[in-house]
Amino acid sequence: MNTPMNILVIGAGAIGGYLGGKLAARHNVTLYDRPRLVEVVRARGLRVIEPEGEFTARHLAAFTEPAELFAQTPRFDLALCCVKAYDTVEALEPLKPYADRIDRWLTPQNGVDNEARLALAFGREKIIAGTILNPISIPETGTVRLEKRKGGIGVARVQDAEVNGLAAELRESIGLPVRVYADYRSMKWSKLLLNLLGNATSAILDMNTLEAFADRRVFAIEIAALREAVAVMNAERVRPVDLPGFPVRLLVFAVRALPAALLQPVMHRLARSGRGAKLPSLLIDLNAGRPRSEIDDLNGAVSRHGRSAGVATPVNDALTRVVQGLTSGADDRSEWRRQIDRLVELTRA
Repeated sequence: MNTPMNILVIGAGAIGGYLGGKLAARHNVTLYDRPRLVEVVRARGLRVIEPEGEFTARHLAAFTEPAELFAQTPRFDLALCCVKAYDTVEALEPLKPYADRIDRWLTPQNGVDNEARLALAFGREKIIAGTILNPISIPETGTVRLEKRKGGIGVARVQDAEVNGLAAELRESIGLPVRVYADYRSMKWSKLLLNLLGNATSAILDMNTLEAFADRRVFAIEIAALREAVAVMNAERVRPVDLPGFPVRLLVFAVRALPAALLQPVMHRLARSGRGAKLPSLLIDLNAGRPRSEIDDLNGAVSRHGRSAGVATPVNDALTRVVQGLTSGADDRSEWRRQIDRLVELTRA
């Protein structure tokens, strides 16, 4: 792709900031975010740290209001929706009047329902599902850090949007492996399985993933939640697929076929090679005191789709309820901290 694209990034947090910062070297990138982030980017650019070094993307436009950003760039070839899943509907609402000025949408968000939300607002034919497997953090506002090179990006059309050219451009601009998938639901559900690992349990018990996986009681809860998710996938006729750097099909086979005693050391290694010592997203949100988390689009999505498909998901139901209570402040975190036996009793794992 020789002609630079006009690219709009909605939500320049970890994923949006990293993708936007990398794409800005070859394309015209505009960030749409909250005032604090916009202020920092306008003042000093967006700092991107990678294992091999770092750079600052300075040629970025940044706005808090749609009218201002469309006044500068009347049309965008591509928009990246990178807000947290729970912010999707609210973030998209101000952009609806400009729907005909955005040619394609890419959603590398967590969860399995964002494509439907975007399609409802902007048309199914414009939507490209995405996922990114690399851990990315935010050391401070205006700085993003790629923690590991292991991983990559997955993309899949939802209906008719052109995807192969975009995959090639992402591969060239981002510098990570990019894989195109035939079935976007398989890609997104396979990523959901990885997102579930050591996330809700760690948040509830206030333990990092490696510590949680080392305890056989917590591990039994993890496997029960995964087995429910796989059962929902089966009911919805969604097949698991391997993702860049992560053999998800092997994970599903192991979860179905192997006893916990054999699974535990394998899963512990998988967690170490993936997220590593980085805290899981739900625990990060709790530690930050955020009033919302993505639990409804992680374990909550398993429960929601399970109800629709007629599949019982008692473990995911319980994990969702507890994280919701801790996030809202209805439950005291100190009463759940390292209370493994209490969580075992609740989930009956």
